[in-house]
Amino acid sequence: MPKLGRFPPFGKRFFRRARKLIGSCHFAHFWRAVVSLAAMQGRRSMRKLEACCRNHSTRQSIGFFLSKAHWDAPQLLAETAIDTLKGLGWQSGDPLHLVLDDTQKRKRGKLMEAVSKIFLHAEKVYAQGHTIVACAIVYRNVVIPYAVRLWATSEFCKKTQKKSYDGDPIEFRKLTQLAADIITDCPLEKVTVLFDSYYLCPNVTHACAAQQYRWAGVAKKNRNFFPDGRDRDKRKLSSYGANALKRLGKWVKHEGKTYRLAERVGRLSKLGRVKLVFSRRAKEKCWIAIATNETRWGALRVLRHYLNRWPIEILFKESKQYLGLGDYQMLRYRGVVRYLHLVLIAHLLLTHLGGVAQGAQANDKNKPLDLPSVPQLQLHLREKLWDDTINSMEQGTRNRRIGKKLKQVILLET
Repeated sequence: MPKLGRFPPFGKRFFRRARKLIGSCHFAHFWRAVVSLAAMQGRRSMRKLEACCRNHSTRQSIGFFLSKAHWDAPQLLAETAIDTLKGLGWQSGDPLHLVLDDTQKRKRGKLMEAVSKIFLHAEKVYAQGHTIVACAIVYRNVVIPYAVRLWATSEFCKKTQKKSYDGDPIEFRKLTQLAADIITDCPLEKVTVLFDSYYLCPNVTHACAAQQYRWAGVAKKNRNFFPDGRDRDKRKLSSYGANALKRLGKWVKHEGKTYRLAERVGRLSKLGRVKLVFSRRAKEKCWIAIATNETRWGALRVLRHYLNRWPIEILFKESKQYLGLGDYQMLRYRGVVRYLHLVLIAHLLLTHLGGVAQGAQANDKNKPLDLPSVPQLQLHLREKLWDDTINSMEQGTRNRRIGKKLKQVILLET
């Protein structure tokens, strides 16, 4: 990719909110870091970030920007996400899905803050690393990163409360409390919150109730369920769901796949009155129980809503594989958190470019958007950067002849 010199003209619309929030002092570091992370190939590192900035930033200045400079990363990500959402044609009042989930990243650094023993679900082993809680908005089949939090142990949080600690004090929060905080701070309306079985708990559901949000999540099969009209008839979902599917289930088709669905209304332990939808795909033995506080929805509608939870898994995979979500080298807690925010803002930049290229605002809002993949959007971004570099050379005085010659060669090839 080309070296980043002047501010790219195609980024004016995307970075206009960030310029106001972050201030002129740190804006140059910010936009160069975001564009570098979005366009860079291979593994990210401080050395590569420095090389992309064409001597405008050193590793020390980038490290200072991430660890000690004064700017609000969560607010910047949230407001940039809402701006990107509006760029896709969203208007206040349009229905949205807010998806919550977490991911783990193995880290071997002994001096890196907030590292703890975690269970890596993909590898089925215990290791040292970080747990990252993320929230994304799903609109018209497009996933938009909205918030990210880095979980820290109670021991590390106590350490940050001491006067000897050189940094901001951190209050200990459970993973479910971090998710509830994200929901509480969300200013959007007509939201349906989606999550897996770990986040189906009072912390998250009470936060949804306070915001008047609908929610849907998978219930573990060891939970107790009391059907309507039988308050003392306690049933385990493991046996109750299997019997309901066998006796009352009906086959339905959705997006080319066949499901057997059964629904029941009652009281779920610790959550109150809910609707349960038991779902099993054709030719499979496994089934799930989807719980929701919207008891008026039909079984197929509940399933249709919950299937929108999968895009956040794709977000994690793409961010790690193509944007370097886990490639951070910062030792300080604040530096790691800000790096995670920059990676997700880089993802928003690619989404913005894809939405502009497809004219998302001019399309029918009732139809899903089919944006290019992240590698295709990265290639598109690199082409824009090369075009801007050649144009700047042609308009300058020092390399004008080289710029004109390069432009002629490119025009002949195309």
